[in-house]
Amino acid sequence: MKPTPHRRLPVQFEAAIHRLKLAARAAVDRTVESLGLSALSAPNLVRRDDLLAAQFELNRKSAVFSLAFNEAFDEWIGRESVSPAEQTSKATSWDALALVDDQEVERKITAERFALDVVGDCEWELRELDGYVGALLGQEGETAVRNPLRPEVIGHAVIRGAAAVSERAEVRKVLQTEIGRSLGNELRAVYAEIVARMRSAGVQPLSLAVRQRSQKAPGA
Repeated sequence: MKPTPHRRLPVQFEAAIHRLKLAARAAVDRTVESLGLSALSAPNLVRRDDLLAAQFELNRKSAVFSLAFNEAFDEWIGRESVSPAEQTSKATSWDALALVDDQEVERKITAERFALDVVGDCEWELRELDGYVGALLGQEGETAVRNPLRPEVIGHAVIRGAAAVSERAEVRKVLQTEIGRSLGNELRAVYAEIVARMRSAGVQPLSLAVRQRSQKAPGA
C-alpha cells in the first residue's frame, strides 16, 4: 500500500522512509546471526528452543518480514503525515480503547515500550528530525501532526513484520524483542544521517518555537 494515495510526499521525506526501511532490513540480517549466538548461552532448553525457532523462521522468511514491515510502515505514515483536518473520522484513536480489541491494545503497548527503550539514545537527533519533517510536511498551526518517522511508528511496523514471520506467540515475542533491539541501536545514527541529507538538500527546519506553537494549536 502506498503511504499517501491522495498526494505525493516530498522527495526528501520519501528518501527518509526508504533509509529506515533499509535499516530494518539490515537489522533482520543481524538478528538472524545474533539469535544463534544467544541460543548458545540460553539459560534453559525452552528459551534455547524459542531462540532457535525464531532464527530458523526469520532466516527462512526475512523477505516476508521486510514486506510486512514496509507495508505497515507505509500505512502508518500515510495515516499520520496528513493534518488533523484531513483525517477522517475512521482514523485510529488510541484514546478510545473501547473501540479496539485486546490484541490492538497489546500492540500499542509494545510499540510504545519500543519507543521508550530507544528514544533516550536518540533524543537530540529525533528532536532535530522533527523540525525538518515538520517543514517538509507543512506542519504549522492547525495542520500540525506528529513526526511519522518517530520510534513508536517503527515499533508498530516491527510488530507487523514479526507477526508475518510466525504464528507462534513465543517466537513472535522473540522476534519483536531482538529485531527491535537491533534496529533501535541503529536509530541514532540513521536519524542523524537523514537529518544531514535533508540539510544538504537545503531543507530549512521549523524552529523549536514554531513547533511548540504548532503542537498546542490542535487543542487550543
